[in-house]
Amino acid sequence: MKNTAVVAGVAAAFLVLAPTAALAADTPSAPATATTKPEYPDGPMTRVKKQLTVSPSKARPGARVNFDFGCSTWPNETVSIRSAAVVPDKPGFASGTVANVKPGKYSVTLHCGIETSTTSFEVLPAAGNPAPKQVAKVPAGAPQTGGTDAPDGGSDAPLAAAAAMGVLAVGGSGLVLARRARRR
Repeated sequence: MKNTAVVAGVAAAFLVLAPTAALAADTPSAPATATTKPEYPDGPMTRVKKQLTVSPSKARPGARVNFDFGCSTWPNETVSIRSAAVVPDKPGFASGTVANVKPGKYSVTLHCGIETSTTSFEVLPAAGNPAPKQVAKVPAGAPQTGGTDAPDGGSDAPLAAAAAMGVLAVGGSGLVLARRARRR
């Protein structure tokens, strides 16, 4: 009887701690940087002298945009700007045209030799073609939107679920022990 109780207790502890350990294993990753700098054996070299910016940062297809950046390369290295949303003018790369793509956010990347600098650019809906509304009436309140009454959006949900699973595990173990005790 004592061995059964010990095994049931170990099983209950495992069921209580397993969800918590799984949640604790999710560690946030380091934020991505906008500039990539390769490692050099002789120390850091920075070809990107000024981070790439696009102005305006939002535009409609067909609009003109300007690029501002600083780049220092070796004679045999190339400088280019690449994006699905913006087509740069060839000589000088000082400006470009917004491509006819779906509205949304796109990345624009400066390639300065082997180093890069990336920024985001938003393509707006084409003129005379506004984005359609998804719903006729905007829902309000927790029951309609699926929200909760929790002040922070219910971030305690994983902890509550782990606690509930632990209670069920302990209760189930107690039920098993009670049935075994009756049989004897």
